[in-house]
Amino acid sequence: MKRIIGLLLLCTALWISGCSGKASIYDGIEKQDITSIKSIKDLNFIYEYKGHTDNWASAYYVYQLKNDNDNHVTRLFLKYIGKEPGPSGEMKYKYTTEGGHNGSGTLSDAQSPSPIYNLGSSGGNGSIADQNSVVNMHVEWDGGTEEIELMPVNPRK
Repeated sequence: MKRIIGLLLLCTALWISGCSGKASIYDGIEKQDITSIKSIKDLNFIYEYKGHTDNWASAYYVYQLKNDNDNHVTRLFLKYIGKEPGPSGEMKYKYTTEGGHNGSGTLSDAQSPSPIYNLGSSGGNGSIADQNSVVNMHVEWDGGTEEIELMPVNPRK
C-alpha cells in the first residue's frame, strides 16, 4: 500500500511539473539558442524581431560587434509549429524590413528532421532594419501560404 501511495505521489509530482512549464513556440530560435549569437561577448547592439501564425514561428536578428562599427550581421529563422506532417517539397520565403534589408529564397526540399529552418545570415555595411520597425515575411509551402509580421522585441521608445 505504501508503494502504491508513493508511486501515485511521484506520478502526480511529475505530472504537475510537466504542466507548469509551457514550452515557447520560439524554443530553438531564441537568441540564447543560437550559438553564433550567444557566444559573442562584445555586442554593440542586437535588434530582435519575432512573429508567428498557426503554422510558423519566425525570428530575425540584426547585430553588430563593438569592435566593428561599419559591419552588421543578420540571421533569419523559421520554425514549423503546425500540425504534422510538416512541410515537404519546395518551400519559398521572402522578407522585407523597413529601412533596410530584404531577401528571399527557395528550399528545394523542405522536409527536415527538425522543424527549424536556418534561412541563413548576411552581413556587411549596408542598410539595416530600423529597431522599431516590423519585418514582414511571406512563406509558401505544400500546405499553403502565410504572411507573418515580426514585431520588435524590446524596442526603443
